[in-house]
Amino acid sequence: MKRVYYIYYIYIMMLFAGLWIMSCNEDKVGQPPQDSVPPSPVFNVQVEELPGGAMLMYELPNEPDISYVKGEFLFQGEKRVVRSSIYANYLIVEGLGSIEPVEITLYLVDHSENVSEPVTKTFTPQRPPIESILESVKLVPDFSGCNVSVENPLGIEIGVFFFAANDEGALEEMDVQFTPATNFVYTIRKKEGQFGTDERLFAVNIVDKWGNVSDTVKATVAPFFEKALDKTQFLEVGLPYDNTSVNNNRALRNIWDGNLSTIWHTVVGFVTVEPQFFTIDLGVEAKLSRFIFWERMETYYYNQHNPQFFEVWGTKELKTGEPEEYWYEDWKNDWELLGDYEVVKPSGSPLGTVTADDRAFADAGFNFSFPLSGETARYVRFVVKQTFMNTLALHAVEITFYGSDGSDDSNSDDDD
Repeated sequence: MKRVYYIYYIYIMMLFAGLWIMSCNEDKVGQPPQDSVPPSPVFNVQVEELPGGAMLMYELPNEPDISYVKGEFLFQGEKRVVRSSIYANYLIVEGLGSIEPVEITLYLVDHSENVSEPVTKTFTPQRPPIESILESVKLVPDFSGCNVSVENPLGIEIGVFFFAANDEGALEEMDVQFTPATNFVYTIRKKEGQFGTDERLFAVNIVDKWGNVSDTVKATVAPFFEKALDKTQFLEVGLPYDNTSVNNNRALRNIWDGNLSTIWHTVVGFVTVEPQFFTIDLGVEAKLSRFIFWERMETYYYNQHNPQFFEVWGTKELKTGEPEEYWYEDWKNDWELLGDYEVVKPSGSPLGTVTADDRAFADAGFNFSFPLSGETARYVRFVVKQTFMNTLALHAVEITFYGSDGSDDSNSDDDD
């Protein structure tokens, strides 16, 4: 666990360093320092208690030489200071990790750093957000792992740490994800090899952006059997409106040939409107768990015709005898939406800028999960809503689907 807190300590320090730099670069507003006369205090202070803190609303005196309002308080023996611009009539205290009364003193500060007479208020924070977030955590079996769902209705930036027991039964850190998502879902899996189907202990704990650390939620879970589907059974379907064009002999079948040096590439302009479609027959009806998608690499990382926003739909069988127009939109009434996805560049850098981390992430393939509630499917249809350069063409390298087709299921651990 020391490593967990060390990672988060670095994260918090970087966050605070960025805030400090920004505060140092703020331009001074108003008149320059001029005297040693303190301003009048704020007045008519009202308190609204919030989860993990409070909002203090007040009125400012009608004086020209005022700069900001600061609040000082002790929390668990530590002095804390919060500030607010005079262009707001409130000050927010947040990030308090326990429910206990807090006495806060407000000061109005002028441009010469003179402080007003104090105004003191007391509040008791409502239940900290991290406690309700922790209560929402659910751990349930997933394919080759444990599915974790977290509800974070306030959208607070949190770090979620994932653990799994090794063969000796000791918990080991598997991954960490930082996210402000209100509904976050993740599957704990091995980075190499697979968990078998024997029961195994999994665990999660959470830290928030203020450094509060939750208890650890644990569950003993038996993962579902999972395997990579046999790509030799895959076929291109070629439904109406699919982009079936082939640029320089680089056909769709190249993305299931197991070779990362061959690509699929369509003809630019073969389709004239978005979205673009392509459909794969998996050759077997399967409960799909996830897929890994490798986009065109090297100079094309996160660029050109690589899909960025797309949906995946599934069905057990294809309808026949429908008019061609059916395959543009109406077919969705008979298929199941398995996921709506985005290829995310880890660095967040703009188009054309790719970091070493971005390249490593793309080289490993983009891993997308299907919902556990999804039905079995034999046919999958991709609806590419936008490529990275918003082009009317597509290219990619490889795709691998995982799940269970009802054959070769195992009831024992396979940690190889």
